[in-house]
Amino acid sequence: MDLNSLSKSDAPTVEVGNTQPDLSQPSARSSYSYQKVDHDLQHSGPGIASFIISLVTIMGYAALFVFIIMKASSMVNENSNLLAESSQSIMLLGMTVIILSALNVIGVVIGIIGLSIRKRRKVFGVIGTIINGVIILLFMLLITIFLVNAGTL
Repeated sequence: MDLNSLSKSDAPTVEVGNTQPDLSQPSARSSYSYQKVDHDLQHSGPGIASFIISLVTIMGYAALFVFIIMKASSMVNENSNLLAESSQSIMLLGMTVIILSALNVIGVVIGIIGLSIRKRRKVFGVIGTIINGVIILLFMLLITIFLVNAGTL
């Protein structure tokens, strides 16, 4: 039987949300129900944004680390004292770290928003929130270690 030859009354009907057809009607045998499953859901936009922010900040921290390694020898003199010309580079590094950590905080907030949206996939929201949260925790741990060691000098 050709599907194009069916009239509207002969075509099977689709009922969204009804999981059990009513078998008391004669046309119920030809109808079927469709229920949305998880693989039909779309990804949440804020979750994807949180994941992208986490990737951008990881690349930013990696670039910052490479920049510090490249500039470390030119910032100190023979006596291991900082040179006066290196103050701009140090300020640039500090501002970059502050901007990247602020992006991580924004990524956590957006990831939580992505997790709270109903009827959407939450994979990217979970991954983005975890990565951004771990980076923030590591950054706070690093600051704590530096503050503790600065008090012992």
